[in-house]
Amino acid sequence: MSIKKILLLLGLSVLLAACSTGRYEGGSYAANQGETATDLGVRYLLGRGVPKNDAKAFYFFSQAAKQDDPFAQNQLAYMYASGKGTARDYGKAFTYYQLAADHHLASAQYNLGLLYWNGLGVGQNKVVAKEWFHRSASQGFEPAKKMLATI
Repeated sequence: MSIKKILLLLGLSVLLAACSTGRYEGGSYAANQGETATDLGVRYLLGRGVPKNDAKAFYFFSQAAKQDDPFAQNQLAYMYASGKGTARDYGKAFTYYQLAADHHLASAQYNLGLLYWNGLGVGQNKVVAKEWFHRSASQGFEPAKKMLATI
């Protein structure tokens, strides 16, 4: 699987996670009223009500990840994996996906599986990758189900 395709899949799982967790409500946000750092990160990442700004998204996700927010950890990992708002660093992406996956976030489990599958930020291990895909799929995460159907 090419790096470009991996990043596309990671990006899609970010958007799916945003929709499935209620962080993104069809593009409608109450501007700065009760928003968390994670909410602001999503706004800046997607350009919802604010100019799209990857560096600001990275900043807000970093703040929320420090507070042990698994969704923010997943998003921060995506930003490291794709080099958005920061330098690409698969090792840091792996660390944050692992943190979020340990909180049972299905999209993070899937993303962690992709890193193991392709040996990015961690040694390639397709057996462990399949375990993470199964964990994610067992929660109904469609990309993980599709991945398991193709391998």
